[in-house]
Amino acid sequence: MTITQGNAVSLGFIDSDTYDITLLLGPMYHLLDDGDKRAAMDEALRVTKPGGVLFIAYCMNEPTIIQFCFLGGNLRRELDAGMIDPETFQTSSTPAELFELYRREEIDALAARLDADRLHFVGTDMYTNYFREYFDGDTIDDETFGLYLKYHFFICERSDMTGISHHTLDVLRKR
Repeated sequence: MTITQGNAVSLGFIDSDTYDITLLLGPMYHLLDDGDKRAAMDEALRVTKPGGVLFIAYCMNEPTIIQFCFLGGNLRRELDAGMIDPETFQTSSTPAELFELYRREEIDALAARLDADRLHFVGTDMYTNYFREYFDGDTIDDETFGLYLKYHFFICERSDMTGISHHTLDVLRKR
């Protein structure tokens, strides 16, 4: 039986401490209410075995400000609609928007309340989304692509860099 709490869904039909790995890939993109976010994370952690690993994916605030607002020419429209704080450039969402966007400090606050330790916080696409046309077709040779991947894996966990990634992945181990 599935029990709904706001927009979050209870996994009451799954026993606690069942899985070695639990994936929360997508829900955090679309949950607007903090209670729903916490409920989703709590349920994912509940069904994870002690010592098991929880993967939680997020969409980040800053790449949207850079690409959609500044480069896409949508900044004024979003400011006028009240979707962006004009001082902090933090985005907000309503049910009409598709994505909830995060900053690292928000993710840290959500994760801090869990009975889990962070193993990794990874920027999964980093700079790739900023110049994806470079990777299309025959623009880049195999050797250069290999070097780009080496660079990507070198920087993808740097705390001063992960905020530029469109997507991030929080990897936590349940205590």
